[in-house]
Amino acid sequence: MELNKAESFQPKLKEPKDLSPRITWLRDYYFKGSERVWNNDYTAWTTGTPWDILFDEMTFYIVPEVYPFMQTFRSSIYQAARTVELDKAFWSWSLPERKAWFLKEVLINYVPQEILPGDLIAGARFNIQTSMCWTEEEAKKRDRLIYGKKGARAKMKWFHDHGYGNSGATSGHVIPGYENALKIGWRGIHADLEARYNLLSPKEQKGPKGGQLRAMMRAATIPRDLAEKYVHLSTRLAAKENDSERKDELIQIAENLKKVPWEPAETFWEAVQTLWLTHMLIMSDENYPGPGVSFGRIDQYLLPYWEYSLSKGMSREFGKEILKCFWVHANTVYDAMIQVGNNGITSGYGQLITLSGIGKDDKDMTNDLTYTMLEVIDEMSPILEPKPNVRLHRNSPDDLLDKVVDMISSSQGSPFLLNFDERSMAGMMREAKRAGCADLINEENVYDYAPVGCLENTMAGNDRSGTVDNNLNLLKAVELTLTGGKDMIEFIDPITGKRDKIRQDGPKTGDAGKLKTWEEFWKAYEEHTRYIVEKCVNTYEASESIRAEFCPTPYLSCLVKGCAEKAIDITQGGAELSFTTLEGVTFATTVDSLLAI
Repeated sequence: MELNKAESFQPKLKEPKDLSPRITWLRDYYFKGSERVWNNDYTAWTTGTPWDILFDEMTFYIVPEVYPFMQTFRSSIYQAARTVELDKAFWSWSLPERKAWFLKEVLINYVPQEILPGDLIAGARFNIQTSMCWTEEEAKKRDRLIYGKKGARAKMKWFHDHGYGNSGATSGHVIPGYENALKIGWRGIHADLEARYNLLSPKEQKGPKGGQLRAMMRAATIPRDLAEKYVHLSTRLAAKENDSERKDELIQIAENLKKVPWEPAETFWEAVQTLWLTHMLIMSDENYPGPGVSFGRIDQYLLPYWEYSLSKGMSREFGKEILKCFWVHANTVYDAMIQVGNNGITSGYGQLITLSGIGKDDKDMTNDLTYTMLEVIDEMSPILEPKPNVRLHRNSPDDLLDKVVDMISSSQGSPFLLNFDERSMAGMMREAKRAGCADLINEENVYDYAPVGCLENTMAGNDRSGTVDNNLNLLKAVELTLTGGKDMIEFIDPITGKRDKIRQDGPKTGDAGKLKTWEEFWKAYEEHTRYIVEKCVNTYEASESIRAEFCPTPYLSCLVKGCAEKAIDITQGGAELSFTTLEGVTFATTVDSLLAI
C-alpha cells in the first residue's frame, strides 16, 4: 500500500504516558488555558498615587514586538490596579525598603492563596505587577531620563530602527542561589543579613547600605509568612476533605510548610516545596514571568534529599508525582499572557534545568535523579516548562546517551543537548581570565556552570550577567563600510509615517568604491565595527543606569552572592559576576558578505 506525501510526512504529536489520575487531571486542566476557572493571570497593585507606575518598559527594550504597546501597557496596568493601604511611615523609607514592604504586603495580605485538587506543592498566584514605589520626585526624574529626544527610549528606538540591533536592561536570566536556601533555609539567609547589618557603623545604617540590608531582611521573611498562609489553607482543606488519602496529603503539605522554606529542608518533598516557593517569588519581585530565571544543576543539589527520602521509605513513583506537580507549577508562568488571544501558551519563557555533566576532577555526575527527571519529562511531554538541558561530554555513560536519543527521536525538541561540556567550561574560564576574575571562575568551580534564558552559560548563585541585553547586528558594520558611515535605506516609521533622513552616523571612511585593496576595506570595516559596539554600549548604559537607580529587587538580591556582602542590590552590580554580553546576530550573513567582497 502506498501513502501519499501528505500521509507519509504527517508529524505525530507525542502523547503523555504513564500519568496518574492526579497528574492527568492537573495537566489536562492546565491545557484548558483561558477556559480554566482558575488561572495565574496578572493582578496589579498600586500605592494609589496619581504618579504611580507599575509597568517597567525597559525590561522589554529587547522585544521589538512590544514597542507599539509600551505606553498602552503603562496606562492600562495602572488603570486595572487595586490600591494597597500603605504603612504610615512608608514614604520615609529608602526605595529598596519601600519595594520590599510593598511586595510582601501584596503577596501576604492581598493576593489569594490556592491549592488545586490533588496538587502536592503550594504556591499558586505569583504573576503580579506591583508599584515601583517611587515618590513623585523620583517618578518625574525617571520619566525625564526615559522620555524625550535624548531619553533612553529614543536611544533604544533609534538603535533598533536604524538596523543596529536592540539593547536594554532586561530582567530574569539568572540562576539564583537555590542550593543555599535549601541548606540553611530562609532563617539562615535572614540571620546572615542581620549579622551584616549589625556590623555597619551607625552612619552606614542610616545610609544606602543600611536601607538595602533592611530591605533584604524584610524580603527574606516573605517565604516564611507566605508558607504560614498556605499552612492555614491546607489545614482548612484537610478538615473538609472526605478522601482519607487526600486528607493525609493536605496535612503533610501543612507540616512541610510549618518547617520550610524558613528552616533547612530534609526530605525530598520539603526540598521541592522550598525550591518552588523560593523560585516563584523571584518572578513576583521582578514583575517578570519567568524568562531566564533558571534552576541550574537541579539533579545535583536535590540529590541528597532524593536519596534521603528513598532511604526513609518514599517510593520512586511518589517522588515523580512531586516532580510532576512541580512541572505543572512551572508552566503557570504562561498565565500572565493567557488571555491575550490564543497566544497564552507559547515557548517564550525559559526556566531552564540542567542535568548530568562533568563535576570535580572530570567526574561524570549522572545519577538516579538525572534519569528520574528524564522519565518525568518523557512522561509529561509535550509540556514546555521547565526547559531541560542535558550536559554531555566524552565520558557520558551509554545509558544516558541511549535515553536522550530515545527521547529526542519521539519528542518535540526536548531535552536540549549541550554536547560540548568540556568546551563550555574552557570558554567560561577563558572569559574569566580575560576579565580579570579567574578567582571566581576556575577549575575548582567552573563545572557548576549552567545555561539560562535561551542557553547562555553563566555561573550559579553569584552571576547576574546581561546575557540577552544586547543583540548587535554585525552586518551593520558592513553596510556602514559600503556607504562611508551612512544608512543604506531611509527609515520610515511604520506607525507615524515619519521619515528619518539619511545622515552621517558612523565614521567618515569615504567612498567604498575608491578602496583599492581588501586591506583598505578591512581597515574601514574594523573602524565601523568598533563604532557599532560603542553605540551599543552607550545605548545599553542609558537603560542600565536607570534600572540601577530606580528598580531595586531586594528579594532576588538575597539569593545572589555579593549583594549582602557589599550591601548593594543586584540591579546596582551587587552580584560577584556582572558581565554584559554582546550577542552578535547575522554572523553568517556578515561572513558571507565579507567573503563576497
